[in-house]
Amino acid sequence: MVDDISSLLENSDKLNASAMSLIRCLILALLSYFVDGIQYRELKVALKISDGKLIANLNKLRDMQYVEKSEVEINHNKIDIYTLGPKGRHELNKVIEWMELVQRVANEEEKCQQILTK
Repeated sequence: MVDDISSLLENSDKLNASAMSLIRCLILALLSYFVDGIQYRELKVALKISDGKLIANLNKLRDMQYVEKSEVEINHNKIDIYTLGPKGRHELNKVIEWMELVQRVANEEEKCQQILTK
């Protein structure tokens, strides 16, 4: 249990705080699911957020090289497609591992209380 708490605290320093907002984690998760990419408008509908909020978060993730953007042309219309880049997948895996530690610690509430009261 103490090892889990220590790992939780130590590994939190390894996460990129810029990628840890709920919206950014959701974007990374959606992009990991849709391996062939997802359209901007599909992301907007799924996340139920404004254009400004979505584009700002996508641009930040692109600046960090977590997300890649490409254009496809369908019926003479250009459509933006977003995919998860290798750095994004790596960061998402770190977030998932950290969340698994959070879950282990949270499931040991009684033991945690004993440790903290010593």
